Amino acid sequence: MHRVLLTGGPALLREAYARVIEDSALLTVQAQIPDLADAVAQLPSMRPDILLIDALALSSSLKTTTLLSLRQAAARTTLTVIGDVPPEDAGSLLRVGVTGILSQQMEAVPFVMALDLISRGETVVSSPSTVTRISTTAPSPMLDQLSNRERQILALVATQPNNSTLAGLLSISPLTVKSHVNRILRKLGASSRAHLVTIAYESGLVSPGLQAGRTCMY
Repeated sequence: MHRVLLTGGPALLREAYARVIEDSALLTVQAQIPDLADAVAQLPSMRPDILLIDALALSSSLKTTTLLSLRQAAARTTLTVIGDVPPEDAGSLLRVGVTGILSQQMEAVPFVMALDLISRGETVVSSPSTVTRISTTAPSPMLDQLSNRERQILALVATQPNNSTLAGLLSISPLTVKSHVNRILRKLGASSRAHLVTIAYESGLVSPGLQAGRTCMY
């Protein structure tokens, strides 16, 4: 079972997360430590599989010191943030090593499944209606020619309505996104953005399944 250390946020909310985790067959709560700095300090001795951080423990505008602390923590364990994370902060969190950004509106089953995916080395970004899993390895040989960044872009092309939304999520310019997309089109011999979406599904990079009746993106 994957051990989860919970930190930050209101005590009652942490307790709610803890109950969902303990009711699962995949996860167990190692401990609850209210203060993020204290939790990070305990990582070397406790060695949890996941540090689940309530977004309220982060500053409203991520500071350099906060990001540095998260980068150091990511070297010791898997980091997941749950709560309202502005799109402009999501990219910063991903860049310092956070591999899970989860919505508080998720239901219990997809929440547990997302944590399980994260603990097994996947990157998961969710909203109330979708869960995006970004594979760290190419699920199909046809994607071998893409870099990790290009596979990330391809997965998000299949899940985001336009380049501007995608750019906001990754904290890059729409022009940079367009350049990535054009490069991916050339490498895969695709004729259009719609063709890329088809390739993302057919290759296994994006797949339905985590949330019944909704779309889950891998």
